[in-house]
Amino acid sequence: MLAIVQSFILLLVIMDPVLSLAAFISLTKGKKNEECRAIAFKGVAVAALVFLTFAFGGNILLQLLNVNIDSFKAAGGIILILMGVQLSLGISFPKDKNEDVVSEVAVVIGTPLISGPATITSTILLVNEFGLTTTLIAGTAALVVVLISLLAGTYISKTLGRGGMQVLSTMMGIVTLAWGMQFVISGIQALLGVGP
Repeated sequence: MLAIVQSFILLLVIMDPVLSLAAFISLTKGKKNEECRAIAFKGVAVAALVFLTFAFGGNILLQLLNVNIDSFKAAGGIILILMGVQLSLGISFPKDKNEDVVSEVAVVIGTPLISGPATITSTILLVNEFGLTTTLIAGTAALVVVLISLLAGTYISKTLGRGGMQVLSTMMGIVTLAWGMQFVISGIQALLGVGP
């Protein structure tokens, strides 16, 4: 039981429902409640898929793809940097008019925000340390908490209003940029064998 609690706390902290919620609110501003709920469920579904994939065969999958976790971290950081630019400057990159925006936002929230490189690494380590069952229980509980926080985003958005949402979007854009830069730097340092 203690192992489940420890694993749950670790995964919940890494999935960071507060940061995910802030990004979710910023990325879904102006959208209808139904769209926001759909994005929340799809985002967590994507995160769950990534979590389960690496829980059941993380080490094998990375070896088969010939990709190490540090390269994955750097790539995820680039995605976060682009998202940070979009949030902080209020711009959007060109999109196909027929593109499913709901799915696009959901995927970004699902990975790398919720189930990013840190979650993947931790999942693989927890499976090796405590076993598959413990990791699955802890990860499922953490994802449920994240989903609840995202579903509350609609009400938070209404409370903040348009001005508050713009301020939050800019602030979270800067934070996301910094987080993405850190991912890229730490990934490159690990690949080169330099740094702390």
